[in-house]
Amino acid sequence: LRRIDAFGKPREDLRSKSVLGGLITLVASTAAGLLFVAQVYVYLTGVTKHSLHLSESHSFPVPRLLHVPLNQNRQKIFLKFEVIFPHLRCWQLNVAHDNLVESNPAFARSHGYNAIQKRALSEAEYYKATGTVKSSSNPLPPSRLNDGCTISGKYSIARVGGTFSITLTQRTWAEVTSILMMGNFFSTGPDQPRRKLPQHQTYNTTHYISYITFGHPFPLMKNPLKNLVNVVDNDVGGIALANINVKLIPTKYQNFFGTDNTFQMSVTDHIVQPETMATQGSQFLPGMGVTYDFTPLAVHHVEYRDNILVFISSLVSIVGGVFVTVSLVTGCLVHSAAAVAKKVD
Repeated sequence: LRRIDAFGKPREDLRSKSVLGGLITLVASTAAGLLFVAQVYVYLTGVTKHSLHLSESHSFPVPRLLHVPLNQNRQKIFLKFEVIFPHLRCWQLNVAHDNLVESNPAFARSHGYNAIQKRALSEAEYYKATGTVKSSSNPLPPSRLNDGCTISGKYSIARVGGTFSITLTQRTWAEVTSILMMGNFFSTGPDQPRRKLPQHQTYNTTHYISYITFGHPFPLMKNPLKNLVNVVDNDVGGIALANINVKLIPTKYQNFFGTDNTFQMSVTDHIVQPETMATQGSQFLPGMGVTYDFTPLAVHHVEYRDNILVFISSLVSIVGGVFVTVSLVTGCLVHSAAAVAKKVD
């Protein structure tokens, strides 16, 4: 074994140790250590790969004609929401999905009898929805909380485009229309100014979206429909429609712990004034209306690690490569210095 030893080791008495050599060794060891830690971090973090694919096709029973429970139809996803209306009472608001209002018995048969919950505001919800701060000098009257409404819900929907809305009821909208028309708050011509409705806040549709989610949200993306305030401030007492358009992007999220089918959201929104609703027509009444659709393309987000053998090879290459490189550079410098010194002599 001694004859085939390829790693020749000089004798201790033939080696000369210097401060410069110790400094070079220290620099090489530090560099190797840092690269070693960086390689371990890169391996533990993993590699992320994105790719586009055609979304899977889904088939559904004809709505309202054939009811299939959720456990028999796995192609449905859950719609979850919580929206706060600080200036409207619960009886003045209606929840609808695909033009099917909650008061319709078919809504309960399709989505469940306890799918929608309505309650009066809490004090914290009122301050959050109005953007005001609690003050001891100006306390909030308890009766003011009964003038608002928090609406939450959870029910399953098919993976096809649709609409979801929380708007004024037909009765409340009729009252609003009567007040506006009798008071002539709409301008009838370019030379006739529009009167201004007193800001009594009776029908103000300002609202705070605590959250709206479709299926499992993509964990690496911020939900654009979370903690969102839509303030309506116009000449007719804050009566308008917040029209929200949502594009849902199916995303297959695969990490080191498993695979989950999630959805990313692309959201655009704008406020539709009551004059526009009256002249051009709208499928929603004042309040909040959401139109959603699913894109035909799906995103695959995959996180993975390199093979363990590749990782070990990289570590060995880093440590060995650093010392070999330093040894070569040091040898060149030493020989060059010796040659220069010999010429000078």
